[in-house]
Amino acid sequence: MIESIKEKIADTVSEAPDERNAGIEPAENALAFAVALGMTFLARQTLQAGWRTTFDRDPPKNPASHEVAWKDALLWGAVSGAVVGIARIASRRASSKAYQRFKA
Repeated sequence: MIESIKEKIADTVSEAPDERNAGIEPAENALAFAVALGMTFLARQTLQAGWRTTFDRDPPKNPASHEVAWKDALLWGAVSGAVVGIARIASRRASSKAYQRFKA
């Protein structure tokens, strides 16, 4: 059992590439990260403004708090998670495509 755990840890932290990001250069990865970070911030700000406009109150700062109603916590978690996830994926793909076009 211990040996199995040691092997899994060694595989996880190994220096060998895992082929998931094969062909992606460090500069492209850095650009994609920076753009995704900016888009995540922008998406979150937009979501908060939309929440304020729709419900006339601030969105929950900590949905896990007992002071936040279940309905608000679940709604904020689902909507913000989906929108921020979509923004991150779309921005990384768009920035990678732009980098490849610029590089060519």
